[in-house]
Amino acid sequence: MLPSLIVVAAGIDITHALVLSQVVLSLVLPIPMVALVMLTANRAVMGDFANTRLTNSVAIFAAVFVCALNGILLLATAGLPIPLLGD
Repeated sequence: MLPSLIVVAAGIDITHALVLSQVVLSLVLPIPMVALVMLTANRAVMGDFANTRLTNSVAIFAAVFVCALNGILLLATAGLPIPLLGD
């Protein structure tokens, strides 16, 4: 709660601060996603509760998709052309 009070007290645009916080969260999101996929796929750790191949495939696709979207975000932010998306 303290960071939000600091943002309000500093007079920063709340909507802009919210958008920036979500951008930071999206850039960090692949780290726990990959860790969770690796953990839940490990039979030595999870035993009978380990993910199936289908679940692992979907989870890996989701992690790669999030990383790709983050790459697009970074390219767009830097003003660079985005491959396969035209202008």
